[in-house]
Amino acid sequence: MASTTILHTERIAIDRSLVMRKHFFKSVGLLVSVLALCSVAGAQTYGTKGYAPGAWKPEELPKELSQPKPFNAHDLSGVWSMPTKANYERHSLNDKRLNIQDKSLPGEMRAQSYPPAMTAWGKERFEAAKPSYGPRSVPPGLGNDLVSTCEPMGYPRDLWEANLRPFEFVMASDRVLQHMQYHDLWRTIWTDGRPLPKNPDPAWNGYSIGHWDGDTFIVESTGYDDRTWLDHFGNPHSDQMKLVERYKRLDPDTLQLDMTLTDPKAYMAPWVGDTITFERAKVAIFEEICAPSEENRFNDRVRDAAVGTAKP
Repeated sequence: MASTTILHTERIAIDRSLVMRKHFFKSVGLLVSVLALCSVAGAQTYGTKGYAPGAWKPEELPKELSQPKPFNAHDLSGVWSMPTKANYERHSLNDKRLNIQDKSLPGEMRAQSYPPAMTAWGKERFEAAKPSYGPRSVPPGLGNDLVSTCEPMGYPRDLWEANLRPFEFVMASDRVLQHMQYHDLWRTIWTDGRPLPKNPDPAWNGYSIGHWDGDTFIVESTGYDDRTWLDHFGNPHSDQMKLVERYKRLDPDTLQLDMTLTDPKAYMAPWVGDTITFERAKVAIFEEICAPSEENRFNDRVRDAAVGTAKP
């Protein structure tokens, strides 16, 4: 069990390491070996049908659980994923693939985000970030992404993990819970009529309220901790950021999301994201916690060793 947990944690961290250049990969034989093992684990994990890996087998579940429920546009419950299209994954509000002919570069290095013009404060924060995605990427051992030490990703950044790690909505009478598989994050969206807090203490995932406008579920959020990045490219935000999400369930298997981010301290105009389409995933959310002890072990054995900064 311990070895499985270690392998699983190493796969999580290796997802970030894929941005290293070709010669960097060649210099780390261990990394290549672990990647090969993780590709098998990933296929087993995300190829399952409605049960949690390592827990219930399909034949052990009551048959009535597989019966389809009547479609209700106001019911967002279920597990949702953002499928990879043409070997490309979303990692920002509106990132796109760059036309780079060098196919030896990992896909994450051949993509770029397109935020609005930044303020002086925003530019300073952006230039200080050393991400492992995009044209500015550096080897993770030389970067300063707080996620590599198990710090919270924050929101909406955690949403981009839905490429591989799904999330689920749980509907309650006075709130909607959004459960992210990565880091086992629970986000509360209050629907009891309360307004947004006026002067909240900064929170990793902000404070959120939601209401229905026809068949669209509108989520408004504020009060974010400015230590997190918006995405894997290192785009910043301040504690003044406000996020509006518009969810619409088009059919039983399709959920659509439009987002608009407003942050006058960091950006000179609102950042309107491209529409995201999620598909219903026939898997159950399972435990994927970032354990500092295991993350530190990976950093010492693989990430830092690759750039010569590992502890003796």
